[in-house]
Amino acid sequence: MKRAFLFLAVAMLYCNFSLAQEPDPDPNLLWKTENGYDRFLVHPNGNILAGKGFTEVELDGNTGEIIREFPHPIAVFYDVSPDGKYISGLADSNRRCVIDYDSEEILEKFTTSNSSPKFMPDNKTLIYSLEEPGSGAFKLASFNMETNQHSLSPNNFENTQIGNPSISPDGRFVATGGWYYRTNNEGDTHLLLWDAQTLEPIRVLGEFENFNEVRSIKFSPDSRLVGFGVYPDDLNIYETENLSHFKYDGSIYGFGFVTSDFIAIGNGKIDPPELNLVKLETDQIIYSINNSGGSALHNKDNNTMIVIYGHLYCYDFEKILSGASIKTEIQNPFTV
Repeated sequence: MKRAFLFLAVAMLYCNFSLAQEPDPDPNLLWKTENGYDRFLVHPNGNILAGKGFTEVELDGNTGEIIREFPHPIAVFYDVSPDGKYISGLADSNRRCVIDYDSEEILEKFTTSNSSPKFMPDNKTLIYSLEEPGSGAFKLASFNMETNQHSLSPNNFENTQIGNPSISPDGRFVATGGWYYRTNNEGDTHLLLWDAQTLEPIRVLGEFENFNEVRSIKFSPDSRLVGFGVYPDDLNIYETENLSHFKYDGSIYGFGFVTSDFIAIGNGKIDPPELNLVKLETDQIIYSINNSGGSALHNKDNNTMIVIYGHLYCYDFEKILSGASIKTEIQNPFTV
């Protein structure tokens, strides 16, 4: 990735692709669910926690079959703890809560903040965004399940409304998107980085004119990169150590880091939709999937790639890598 970024890339729409693109049906596809899913998490045991509307189910990671449906009042899942014992979710009365994975019991209801709490690597601390009562200032907050202790960041990004957090796997960083208000009616979109241990603001990574929704924020598994999907179709990636910035040249619908070596970039705005798997070291597309323009995650337990685009799709990742080919004429899809 670093070497390839020394050269300016040609936008992907001008590239002549000659890829390891598989005919339908794709021989790498292991299973596919019914339509209607709009979110999913990969549990450490290899199963998939998936949702549609206010219903959450668990799917067998090997077959895609529904194992169980979680009961009311459990409505939405936001995160699963690294040890797989707990789930961060939404329960009745808009309460953010901690759910026991095995028993389905709601253990704690700790905030009504309109946020998506995420687990730290210690499995007991959750981080979420919170508006200070009466001040209009948004800060990061944390909740410790063992001590029932709540903490609030000592400082905030001034005049910035922050959104849902994403935590780096190594527990060092929190990334959020936010709207910076210059006046009541004007402002910018900010991409923000925080210290996960102190909850102190580190830096505004990116600033863009107008209020644009930050739809997704994801760290690479090695915590070296953080990506921001910004409405309508921008993907901005930053290195967490030196804060270098790389921008994807093209239109995106969703994205996801599939291991620390690959990123999947989906475009649902073209016909047919397309998802491209890019090798980060060289910034070259090694595999392309038609009719699926969403985002993807790696299921480490099964070494599969889970893609969401209405349906959930499960691909044999080892088979993809062993059968992929790279043509030298494919330009890299990023610019510095």
